[in-house]
Amino acid sequence: MRTLKQFTDEINKCVLCGTCRSVCPTFGVVNREPASARGKVALCGAFLNKEIGLSDGFIKQMNECVQCMACRTACPNDVNVPDIILAARAKIAKEKGLPFAKSFILKNILDSERLMPTAMKFASKLQGLLFKGVPEESGLHRRFSLPLIDERRLVPPLADRFFLEEQRARGKGEIASALPRNDITPNPELRTLNSKPRVGFFAGCLINYMLPNIGEASLKVLEKAGASVIIPYDQHCCGMPALGMGDVETAKSLVIKNLEAFEQYDMDYITTACATCGDGLKRRFKELLSDEGEDVRKRVERFAGKVRDITELLVNELRIQNSEFNRKSKIVNSKSEIVTYHDPCHLRRGQGIADVPREIIEISGAKLKEMSHPCRCCGLGGTFNITNYDFSMAINRDKAEDIKNTGADIVATACPGCIIQMKDGLHQLGADTKVVHVVELLASHLTSPLRGED
Repeated sequence: MRTLKQFTDEINKCVLCGTCRSVCPTFGVVNREPASARGKVALCGAFLNKEIGLSDGFIKQMNECVQCMACRTACPNDVNVPDIILAARAKIAKEKGLPFAKSFILKNILDSERLMPTAMKFASKLQGLLFKGVPEESGLHRRFSLPLIDERRLVPPLADRFFLEEQRARGKGEIASALPRNDITPNPELRTLNSKPRVGFFAGCLINYMLPNIGEASLKVLEKAGASVIIPYDQHCCGMPALGMGDVETAKSLVIKNLEAFEQYDMDYITTACATCGDGLKRRFKELLSDEGEDVRKRVERFAGKVRDITELLVNELRIQNSEFNRKSKIVNSKSEIVTYHDPCHLRRGQGIADVPREIIEISGAKLKEMSHPCRCCGLGGTFNITNYDFSMAINRDKAEDIKNTGADIVATACPGCIIQMKDGLHQLGADTKVVHVVELLASHLTSPLRGED
């Protein structure tokens, strides 16, 4: 992982043209130069030149970034502003340390095999006392004042039973993972299973603890597409929250644990239904372990080379557009659901994936109607939404209004975090647009005939 000093040449590439200001969501809210991408780069340059120190103001500006990567896409000199900011956060964490609460959660809970699920299970049991359900929404409001929980916030409920917990109880994926490649068992069912593409499923924290329905839909679609799904039960958080807060060592620890969890199995692909996790598994894992020796680098290269977002796996590898999934040619009347699509930053800009999620929407038989700015950031920014809620929702308001203006029944996306953020924003706007993952849209049409079909 590159240090801030190692980004000196990158910082010097910035010519202060200001192109980034037109796409930077944080600058769009506060309209102050330090909030812009070029302003943050200039601050990092001044720090490296010892013109300023790690002041509270510097730290504030480095933390007020949602890592949407729009600045890099727009930059004529391809200045890697997002990674410069991550390196600055790592420097801050190393020199100043993290606040106690963040440090405790990252090092003692997030990076723990037992404490993380135990803490989340405890929170799941406690949520009924602290929160009340919103009848018309799949969310909660606080019952009384709570730290970091705004009274307006639509809080996603924790699942009664977590995704990995449920799959372990079912024994999901164990047969597939146990079969060797040269299996010659006389059992026809096992022989067929052995011949299928083997896909390891990475759930991620939000699917595991809050949105297991997305995980269930993913398994349903993958199996229908002809894949044999393997679910390592000892998988961990992808490490992106730790990296985003500057805790590089915890992020590295989580990467190693995930490598070990997935290396136990013979897999053709590794997939996830979380755009942020996917960007981490493909790209950040390699960066985090780039200085860990040749053997480790080879391991992480093999791992990352197998990773596919679930949308690209379904369309590009499993070819569902050429299968019974594809219902575009079926009769669909004018009352069919209208769906608009939100591009997650970590999918479109992080992984360069924009078309295949839209193909999945069309394959499902729904009508796609684009919003005016489909790749505008929703404002989540990982923990930015927790530590800067008003700021986060100010960014989100433009997105929510854009969705509402389409008149769509549903907004689909490919990131659980974006789903949570957009539900909150639409709720506060008073819009009744349903928010789903694209695989949920596809899975629902496997069992529910489209309107207008016999």
